[in-house]
Amino acid sequence: MSTPPAILILSSRGEETARRLASALGGDVLSPAPGELKTLLISLWERPRTTLSGIIGVGAAAIYLRAAGPLLRDKASDPPLVCVSEDGHMVVPLTGGHLGGGFDLARSCAKALDATLATTCSSDRAGLTAPDLLCRRWGFVLEGKEHLPAVNGALLNEGALPLRVDPEFLRLPFPPCYRVDSAEEKDGETAHEDDTPRPEVLVSFRNAPLPQGTVRLVPPCIVAGVGCRKGVAAEDVVEALRASFREGGYTLSALAECRTIPEKEFEPGLVEAAHLLGVPLRICSRKELLALPGPFTPSAAERHLDLPGVAEPCAATAGPLLAPRTSSRGVTVALSLRPLHFRGRVDVVGTGPGDVRFLTAEARAAIEGAEVLVGYALYIDQIPETWRRNKWVKRFSMGEEEERVRLALNLAEQGYAVALLSGGDPVLFGMAGLTHSLATETSVPVRIIPGISAMQAAGALLGAPYTNGLTCISLSDYLQPWEEVLQALRGAAMGGLTVALYNPVRRDLETKLAAVREIFASLEGPVLLVRDVGRPEESFRAIPLEALSPAEVDMRTLVVLPGRNVLWDGTRLLDRRGYRSEKGRNESTESVPEDEAAVRSRQESPSEEGAAP
Repeated sequence: MSTPPAILILSSRGEETARRLASALGGDVLSPAPGELKTLLISLWERPRTTLSGIIGVGAAAIYLRAAGPLLRDKASDPPLVCVSEDGHMVVPLTGGHLGGGFDLARSCAKALDATLATTCSSDRAGLTAPDLLCRRWGFVLEGKEHLPAVNGALLNEGALPLRVDPEFLRLPFPPCYRVDSAEEKDGETAHEDDTPRPEVLVSFRNAPLPQGTVRLVPPCIVAGVGCRKGVAAEDVVEALRASFREGGYTLSALAECRTIPEKEFEPGLVEAAHLLGVPLRICSRKELLALPGPFTPSAAERHLDLPGVAEPCAATAGPLLAPRTSSRGVTVALSLRPLHFRGRVDVVGTGPGDVRFLTAEARAAIEGAEVLVGYALYIDQIPETWRRNKWVKRFSMGEEEERVRLALNLAEQGYAVALLSGGDPVLFGMAGLTHSLATETSVPVRIIPGISAMQAAGALLGAPYTNGLTCISLSDYLQPWEEVLQALRGAAMGGLTVALYNPVRRDLETKLAAVREIFASLEGPVLLVRDVGRPEESFRAIPLEALSPAEVDMRTLVVLPGRNVLWDGTRLLDRRGYRSEKGRNESTESVPEDEAAVRSRQESPSEEGAAP
């Protein structure tokens, strides 16, 4: 979120919710006096979006709707107003949902509060990215908004929209609900059978007439280099820019910024013209202008300023020139095409041992917020179909781990939000380390979303088998030498903690299990075999160590070797922590009366380490 929201509360009951929102999203918490809500909303309603991302009202939606009602104009200009219940359990976007950014602001509120997002917009509920929502997220300008109802209706009815794109933008990270074609290769199928225009979306900076039923998403991709005589009027600068865009066949909505030389930094007409057009005025240094290869159209700036020009070189600092400069009204203008850069990300998401109930809230939010899911096919298919709807899904086989990571990073470099699914916890025998390692070759931000490991689910199933600690070892020798696995096994046996053996791969499994039997020969009690843990068919059984064999285990089995202090009572494992009650139970079967001092001492002692009395 580029700018913070304003957070409004109507009573002290909403203070805690407002504080949590301010901590997560930034922004000031405002508490209008009785009868002053409408006045405060008026002042916030007119604030530019560059200084205020939206308004969050904590309290009853009806109160905010009544106060904001007279201020409503249209969906393109209304700022986002999001209502949050005082207890922080419910979030409802009220106004400015797509073009204003209200839906995304509401989603950020729901994530910050772990609340329910109650949106009534049909495309949002269907998981479809409407053109106006895409336009807002990418910072594009929407043209032909009068056609938007028909276009969004077609998206809902068909689940997808035809999309024509200028060749320069074919690699943009479009959601899967858009069928992409090059704008230069239109096939002529622009109408339904009844001759009504076929609704479609056009992504272009060119100013071709819009057919009925078409909306244009205009990227801010053109930079104007501008030179002018001293004292030029702002109206003349604006008109010169308009003329240059008309001559090139471009829409002025594509103007991203104006650039000029240091000598014109404070030229009043130029400064005012940029302000009128709502774009920044950037000053190009002599150093970067002189470093350009050219050639440029001969200019008086070569004689008077010792520069290769003004308009063309300034434009060329942003990208390739679209055409030679134009001149009118004492103003020279040159246009260049600035490349678009989208910042994607990779979330390495721990999906837990299997069933979706083991997914953390953060993992679910990462999956639902992703545009692309990448992962081993089994992990992807364990995700509910409704969570995968309207996302790009890339399935891989076992053994293709590096291919998975490289694809995820490549898609993120294109601008996609990618969830790279990793079973269990991604840091434990998962994809976290590999992703971090390969990401150093890119500029892609990587976030690790922890997950519940198979042994954590097995621990809950078995009782309490690792209260004193746990050693996890992979029996697979595909990624590390077997000698190193043996060394880890010997160390684990000496340490005396409960040991979980992952990945009993079939290759040389008898040899590996024989080594386990030998190294853990002093083990008292049974070995626990946990199969399909975390899934509906999960089970476990206890066998003697000497019975551990390839016939008993496979890759769906977790082998648990109880630690030195772990008791098996025939149904569960209990790791003794050393509490007095445990010692009394284990060292004597007789009940020993406690004196008054002992009882008082026990009552005043913490029930667990680190707990408050």
